[in-house]
Amino acid sequence: MFNLLNTAQPDHILPYCLIALASLLEGPMTILIAGAGISLGKLLPLPAYLAVVGGNLIADLGWYGLGLFGKLDWLERIGPKFGVHTQDVKQLEQSIQEHAPRVLFLSKLTIGLPIPTLIAIGLNRIAVKRWLLAWITGELLKSAIFMAVGYLYAASVEQAYSGLRTVLWIITIVMLVAVFVYFKVRRKKENSRNEQSSSQTESSMLWKRKKTMNQNQGSRGIVLIPAYNEERSIASVVCGILRYLPVLVVDDGSGDETAQRARLAGAMVLQFQENQGKGAALQAGFKQVLEMGYDFVITLDGDGQHDPDEIPLFLKMYAEKPYDLIIGRRDFSQMPIVRRISNTLGSKIFSWAVGKPIPDNQSGYRLISRRLLEVLRESEEDGFEFEVEMIVRCMLRRYKMKWIPIRTIYADEKSYIHPLRHVVKFMQVSLKAHRILRKAAYL
Repeated sequence: MFNLLNTAQPDHILPYCLIALASLLEGPMTILIAGAGISLGKLLPLPAYLAVVGGNLIADLGWYGLGLFGKLDWLERIGPKFGVHTQDVKQLEQSIQEHAPRVLFLSKLTIGLPIPTLIAIGLNRIAVKRWLLAWITGELLKSAIFMAVGYLYAASVEQAYSGLRTVLWIITIVMLVAVFVYFKVRRKKENSRNEQSSSQTESSMLWKRKKTMNQNQGSRGIVLIPAYNEERSIASVVCGILRYLPVLVVDDGSGDETAQRARLAGAMVLQFQENQGKGAALQAGFKQVLEMGYDFVITLDGDGQHDPDEIPLFLKMYAEKPYDLIIGRRDFSQMPIVRRISNTLGSKIFSWAVGKPIPDNQSGYRLISRRLLEVLRESEEDGFEFEVEMIVRCMLRRYKMKWIPIRTIYADEKSYIHPLRHVVKFMQVSLKAHRILRKAAYL
């Protein structure tokens, strides 16, 4: 680079293009050399300054773009493997969302931090307009400092670079320690605040649960939620249900705080150490419901796809006529295209298999009578197939079954169903149902 500067002409564009290109690969050293070139009269100050700033900004956009191609779910899945709790990842995501401009500006004055910061901002899909000013200001300031050092120490750029790197490493380490202490103190304050409010919240929810149970003394029902990694929505779902019935949450081996948040919201919680599948979670919950002596159970999902305010629709229908199985019927036309197709085809195939129109065979929003719960004890299914088998067993016993229209809600919920495996298993269950009902002379 020095050899190029010795032969460079200040009024030619080529040396400035080379400096901009070199800034993409090695920013700090290139900026120092540009400062030295100004001192030696080989470069003009403003074009050289704009060249290094432009090169660094283009490189930064590349790292930001890399983050845009990633997904936050990757961090949440990979983090626990390296001892980083999911809660820590979410807290870091929240902090980046809140303080992106400030964090990016400070990272510009360090070594090694701008790249992960820009990738993190890209992963969080933070709009450029939010951090544009801080980003450019940080780059302008850093480049000005480096060029000034290069200008003053033109004769010994390498020694100046070594000294400057040492200073920046010290700043970087201090910032990392400060961030670590900040998160440590913040978590301690949050834990303390949660502990202080926990007793008040639990007593309030217990009173609410008793009041709700008294209001529904005649029906003796309970709501069961099989949940897996639903910490974002479980508390609001539980609070919505407690206006009508008590709640039992079966935490199917979640890796987040689903169980803690459900318990804090006022639910009874049954926890699995490992993920066993929705069917297994429902089976364990049904066993608990039977032991507690309830007359019926309403099942719904913990991801917010089922509206707790529709519970009275099930209660009213059950009060008018004690059906053994009441299923919430969704409007397939309101679903995303892939789910619309799969649910429509699934309904058609299963209707053929059982020889009877089945409007919605996979809705998890259901009311199940006690006598059907007793029958379901015989099931060995542990996945989504358990809900399909429930319909078959109800038909075999010639129990009363009814569908009721419910809202179709879809947001950004994460599905844990593998499409190909789901299709294969569903076909197997449908054919099995056809054979069973035919053998029982139902068809």
